[in-house]
Amino acid sequence: MRPYFILFLTSIFFMSCAEDNNRNENSLKAAQKNAEVFEAISKKWEFKFPVSKPEIQAALSNWNDWDQFKKELEQKPKTSMLAFQMKIENVAKKSDSLSLNVPEKFNIPQVRSRLITLTTKINSLDTYLHLQQIPQKKVFLLIDEINNEIKGVYNQMDEIIIKQAIPKEIGEDDMIKALDTSRMANSKAFEESVSKSNTLKEEEKKPKK
Repeated sequence: MRPYFILFLTSIFFMSCAEDNNRNENSLKAAQKNAEVFEAISKKWEFKFPVSKPEIQAALSNWNDWDQFKKELEQKPKTSMLAFQMKIENVAKKSDSLSLNVPEKFNIPQVRSRLITLTTKINSLDTYLHLQQIPQKKVFLLIDEINNEIKGVYNQMDEIIIKQAIPKEIGEDDMIKALDTSRMANSKAFEESVSKSNTLKEEEKKPKK
C-alpha cells in the first residue's frame, strides 16, 4: 500500500511542477508580448502640433485647456504599457471640455466639430489601450487620425484668420452705407405714409358738422 501512496504523491508533485512550468511559460510569453507592444507603440507615439500664425498662437497661448491638453499629449511615456494607459486617460479628461470653451475668435461650428471629433478619437484610443489584447494596427491608425484632427483644427483657425484678412473691395463700405441710408429712408417714408393713412381714416370716421 505504501509504494502506491508514494507513487501517488510523486505523481502529484510532477503534475504540480508541470503546471507551474506552464504558468511560468505563459507569464513569460505575456511579458514578452507586452514588451513588444510597448516598444511598437512607443515608436509610433508622436503627436504633431503645427506651427501656427501669430494670431492663432496668441489665442491658443491664452486658452488654458488647449495648452494643458497639448502639453499632456506631447509627453511620451517611457516605462510601460501602464504608463501609456495612464497617459491617455489624462489626455482624454483634458480633451472633454475643449469644444465647450473655444476662444471667441474661433468659436464657430466648424472648429467645434473638429474638436468633438478629436475628442472621440482620443476616447477610442483610450479604450483600445485598456484592452487585454491591444490591437496595434487600430492603435497606430488612431494615432494618425488624431494627428490629422489636430492639423484640421489648426487649418480651420487658419481659414478664419485668412477670411478676416481679406480686404473689402474699393467702395464697398460706401455702398453698404448707401444701402443702409436707403433702407432707413424707405422705412421712414413708409412709416409716414402709414401715419397719414391712419390720420385720414380717423378724419373720415369723425361725424360731419
